[in-house]
Amino acid sequence: MKVYVTARYKGADNKHEIDALCKAVKNARLKDFCFVRDVEHYKHTFDNPKQLWDRTRDEIGACDMLLVDVSDNPTGGRVVEAGMAYAMRKPVIIVKRQGIKHKPVFDGISATVITYKDMDDLSSQLKQFDIDRNYNVTDKMTLLVMFLLVGGVIGWGVAQLFLPLGMIAAVIYWLIVRHFAPFVRMYDRIVIYAPLVFVWWLVFAMLNESDVLLAMAWTAGFWLLAVFALRKLKLSL
Repeated sequence: MKVYVTARYKGADNKHEIDALCKAVKNARLKDFCFVRDVEHYKHTFDNPKQLWDRTRDEIGACDMLLVDVSDNPTGGRVVEAGMAYAMRKPVIIVKRQGIKHKPVFDGISATVITYKDMDDLSSQLKQFDIDRNYNVTDKMTLLVMFLLVGGVIGWGVAQLFLPLGMIAAVIYWLIVRHFAPFVRMYDRIVIYAPLVFVWWLVFAMLNESDVLLAMAWTAGFWLLAVFALRKLKLSL
């Protein structure tokens, strides 16, 4: 997926800002293209405005989507570029830094508006947008059912050796799945919470028969450790 990146350029002072945007796109596993970098090489190249916009139109047409940073409320070339991309039915991604209020005119042509706190955050949101764009609801549900069936088989097989271990294996499997298929993370609450409760209850029931205090200590220790681990893993519980 090739992304046409456009942002403010006023010379060497803010060249690093464009490079950072392009790097954020690349880190999202997308191919970055920037007219001022890749065509003009950060120099004044076109004296004829018509030639400039003809080339711009061709480059936008060769890309799959356009990303425009509106953090400085653009009024010139970026507005034209966004209009061209919209006319070509290319997705227009509006991005801006936190705390910036953008002009409403962009809302009408945008496929999404991303507010980012830093470039890592921008990369993460771009990656998620690309995933959501490429997978429709049916695709996601089909993959989810497939993942759950495989996880169930793995959990059942390991549980034949030791039941709590089967639940743990299912959780580990889900952590691996959600790493490579980020769209399933919206189901963390169901998939992760259910086996955690089961493991806690199973051990608690066994301990409670012989020592209530030990069972209570297990409960406190288990959930403190679980909450700590879930926060570290940034799961949605």
